[in-house]
Parts: sequence; C-alpha cells; structure tokens
Amino acid sequence: MTDILGNILIELGLFSFLGMLYYFYQKKKILRYEENKAPLVMGLILQSCLIEREETPEPRIDALIEALDDFIQNKTPTPPLALLKIYAEDPGCSPELRDVIREGLQELDPKNEEE
Repeated sequence: MTDILGNILIELGLFSFLGMLYYFYQKKKILRYEENKAPLVMGLILQSCLIEREETPEPRIDALIEALDDFIQNKTPTPPLALLKIYAEDPGCSPELRDVIREGLQELDPKNEEE
C-alpha cells in the first residue's frame, strides 16, 4: 500500500514539474509573439498594399508603402498608424485593402473601437 501511495506522489510531483516547465515555455512564446506582433502585422499590410498597387505608380499608396517598409526595416521606431488610418478612409482605397488595414490596426490596438 505504501508503494502505491509513494508512486502516486512521485508521479504527481513529476507531472507538476513538467506542467510548470510547459507553462514557462508557453509564456515565453507568447511574450516573444507580442514583441514581434507590430512588424508582423505591418508586413502583412505591406504585402496587401503591394498587391493593390500593381505596376502603376500612385503617390498615396507609394507613401504608405515607403512608410511601412521603413518601419519593417527599423528605420523608424513607430509604425505609421496615422497614415494607415488616413489611407483606410480614402475613397481611392479598395474595400479589401481597407478591411486588411482595419483588421491590422485592431490587432495592434484592441482598445481601438471601430466607428
């Protein structure tokens, strides 16, 4: 009887230890994701802008592409959120790109309420 109780306590201790290790591993992954979220989201918005732009030069979207590229390459420390908001409200912005920009802004700032 004492062997069974001893084995159960050893297994509980082992599983508790492994659970704590897994917890800290997942916490580290989540924190690393949160640190890299802004460049990741801006990269997705940049890809969408490049697809939207195609081959014809357009000054409004070109300025947005340049600002996004500067942020991704760490030339500027802050993402161009104001420029994204302005371009999303522009009538020349396609509905698909507008949705991508709004979703990206919502991902970066969940407190930002949609109007």
